Amino acid sequence: MGEWRLRLGILGVAGLWLAGCSGETGTLQVQRAESCMLCHNGSLENDYAGPGLENPHPFGAADMLTCTTCHGGDPTADSVELAHVPPPPEIGDDQKLLTDRRAYFNRLTLAGIDKFPDYVANGRTFTALEYLRFINPGDLRVVTLGQSCGQCHAAHSEEVAASLLATEAGILSGAAYAIGAESRVPESAGLHNDTASDTSFRAVTDADFSAVSAAVGEVGRLIEYPVFSVFGATGAQAIHNNNLYLANAIASGLNPDRTVIPDSPLASLFHEQVSFTCGDCHLGSAGANNRAGDFRSSGCSACHMPYSLGGRSGSLDANINRLEPLDPDDIDEPERPHVRSHRIASVARTLPSGAQVPGIDDATCAGCHQGSNRTVMQYWGIRLDQNADVRNHRQYPANPVTNQTTANDPRLFDPAVGNHTFNGRNANQYLAREDYDGDGRDDTPEDVHQQAGLGCIDCHGSYDLHGGDVNTPGVQIASRMEQQIGIRCESCHGTIDAYASTQQGEAWDGTSKELALDAAGNLLDHVWRAPDGSFWLRSRLDGALHFLPQTRDVVVDSGRTNPNTQQAVYSSKASFAMGRADAQGSNGIGPHQDYGVTPGFSHSDRMDCASCHSSWTNTCMGCHLGGEYDTGANFSNITGQRIVFKQANADFTYQSPLFFQLGVSARGKITQMSANTKVFFKWEDRNNQESQVFWFADRNGGSSNPASGFPSLSHNAFMAHSIRGRVEPTREGPRYCVACHLTTESLQNFGPQYDAFRTAMQAGDFEALDFQLLRDHFGRNTGNQLNSPLFAHMAAGLGTGLFLFDDQGAPVNPLDTFANRVGAGGVAPSTNFSAARVRLNLDRIVEPSGATNGSNNHTALVPGSTAALRDGALDPEFAGPLGATLIRRLADPQSGIVLDSWLDANGASRGNAATYVGGP
Repeated sequence: MGEWRLRLGILGVAGLWLAGCSGETGTLQVQRAESCMLCHNGSLENDYAGPGLENPHPFGAADMLTCTTCHGGDPTADSVELAHVPPPPEIGDDQKLLTDRRAYFNRLTLAGIDKFPDYVANGRTFTALEYLRFINPGDLRVVTLGQSCGQCHAAHSEEVAASLLATEAGILSGAAYAIGAESRVPESAGLHNDTASDTSFRAVTDADFSAVSAAVGEVGRLIEYPVFSVFGATGAQAIHNNNLYLANAIASGLNPDRTVIPDSPLASLFHEQVSFTCGDCHLGSAGANNRAGDFRSSGCSACHMPYSLGGRSGSLDANINRLEPLDPDDIDEPERPHVRSHRIASVARTLPSGAQVPGIDDATCAGCHQGSNRTVMQYWGIRLDQNADVRNHRQYPANPVTNQTTANDPRLFDPAVGNHTFNGRNANQYLAREDYDGDGRDDTPEDVHQQAGLGCIDCHGSYDLHGGDVNTPGVQIASRMEQQIGIRCESCHGTIDAYASTQQGEAWDGTSKELALDAAGNLLDHVWRAPDGSFWLRSRLDGALHFLPQTRDVVVDSGRTNPNTQQAVYSSKASFAMGRADAQGSNGIGPHQDYGVTPGFSHSDRMDCASCHSSWTNTCMGCHLGGEYDTGANFSNITGQRIVFKQANADFTYQSPLFFQLGVSARGKITQMSANTKVFFKWEDRNNQESQVFWFADRNGGSSNPASGFPSLSHNAFMAHSIRGRVEPTREGPRYCVACHLTTESLQNFGPQYDAFRTAMQAGDFEALDFQLLRDHFGRNTGNQLNSPLFAHMAAGLGTGLFLFDDQGAPVNPLDTFANRVGAGGVAPSTNFSAARVRLNLDRIVEPSGATNGSNNHTALVPGSTAALRDGALDPEFAGPLGATLIRRLADPQSGIVLDSWLDANGASRGNAATYVGGP
């Protein structure tokens, strides 16, 4: 190895020029070896034939890319100093990184490198972007200039740079909406029911935008997220040494309706909190990049050049330090993390040469998708318990009978890596298994698609991940996630009325096939209908073939069997639950009842698949955010500048997988909802004085509805990645009928208790609640094994009575005996329970009238599509809780629907269901 690394100084290289390509399929010119190839691979030609660095792009017209095509630098130089792009003086060498915290922060995160001025080194002027390109050719600030990846993938570069994955507009602007802050882009004010996004990691513009023809959520531009906490800055909004930001002064920034006053110190402080806590969750930078589970790059490289779990290099390049980071849980200056391999990951395939292109695996997605719904963890069947309440036997409202941590799960804690944390959390904070009702089944099972071997990229392809169609000109800047997601369950599985839609097209293997389409009309080249009518998916993750059962075959007995298992696809129980009740066998059985059912009714007409098939949720009640004035080594996630704002805390009061509500999504379908960020905010000023605790109403007045005395703060429809098809011996199944409906048996067994509960909840008489009953019927009752009518009350959005909070964000209940509960102020809630203290009821998101008690920042994708399901709502054009009619049908024992035939929490036929259900 040492011999070929020394050839650079001996041989030298002359007359070389940078290879280039034009268009998406350009032809690259191969020349004699660049000096980079000699040093890092050892080959005398630009062919990666040496024992070192791997060929990063061994497929397509870009095979054998020269090093400088991607990285820049001088391929003719005969020394490292001249061949490499030198760092800006603000970054410097390793010695500087050891002592200059700002330099190291920016080298690690890449956040502010583009802000550095031009500089001179070795007699030549460089730009900071040249250096950024050198250390990460895939950074969006580079590729959008037509360099590196952007030379061949210009359309991808532009689309991704405007995508939500890059702008983080949904989080940044969504948080501003949630506190009632005005839009920072004047022309976007009021647009899309005033939910239009306005800020981004870096400014982005759509030159072709027209407000007249804009799709819902589409905007013309986003401005760079402002930073008010820069050290040494002056001005009215500057936080540094500004008396306007003293703790006792900021309350004046809150309007009587709990929206913030524009540009007030309170608004600026919360703005800074969002930036510090959430502002690195995008493709614009490399994120924190400082611990196992967080190691990644930025831009294209974040997904296509995945880093190793422990940050150590898996490349064959002998020049790379293979011993850093020494401690995978806590990187140290001047260490930096490295890629698993110097080879692009994409869609798994075998090349004609025999070389393997790896698929982008779930671990690549997991590093970023840790917030909100903890999507990848949930997909894996892992629940985040931030406070380790379960392991410490203080889970609220009740501990599971059995549980298991992730200590032995190598996806998070790999013995070969030696990490003890993942994303900064230990194995007691990630639970692999929980059984609350003691039936021996995991209440938080993995998604059925994960169990089958599918990965994230098998559902989410180019359209979803690149932010739109890269084959059409221009970009579309969106405000919320659902506005850029094309995949649906129906894309692969069809509906009860029809098989998945198909269109002839070129498949993954170059042949013509009858391909499935997503909701945006994009061909799914890995999903096709075979000549015999069966549907198949070739995994983008590993190339495996998967049979795709069609919903119509599940509910209508067509005789089709799974060719892999020979089992019948048809299920009489599924036909009962999903079929159409029209007495025609060609449409399945339908949810027949002895007392009758609406002719032609099918749940699937107005409900999405996840309403029933998502088996558990990540429910967080009480999100306590705290900021503090600090002049230490704190740096902006947006600009990389030194700042005087620091996160003091970001904690949850309660987390549980058992609670959920039904609501209406932005797509106009009934779906599952869950708590969004039920935020309580506090500030500690430069004199170490703490402010009061603040909570807010949104830009449209959500959470300040005068119809309710007890606001519920934010809630959103979401896609819980916990899909299950049926109960298994060791895994809970989907949400069966009893999870949402009253039954004759539930009212017979618990009718008086339900009446008392409803009366107390409606009157706000929380002293009258039987909290022991609530603990048992919600906290130890997975999927409603008890067939309790209280579950219908929860599902309808009317609340459980378990998540009451006071004006300072402290939980109010007589069950919780833990004195150090987040927000409780060191006093166990059970010792000072008083209904008079209750100010918020966080899971009562709606009143029986249909009037919402909380905030939602998602507007209907099709105007008017949500209104019919949300009668009585003050904001019917938004996604949100169910309307009065649906609430009554679910939760009212007198005038609602009371099932006489149903499937219980075990999927067994109960009441008179056996009359209609003839088998499994």
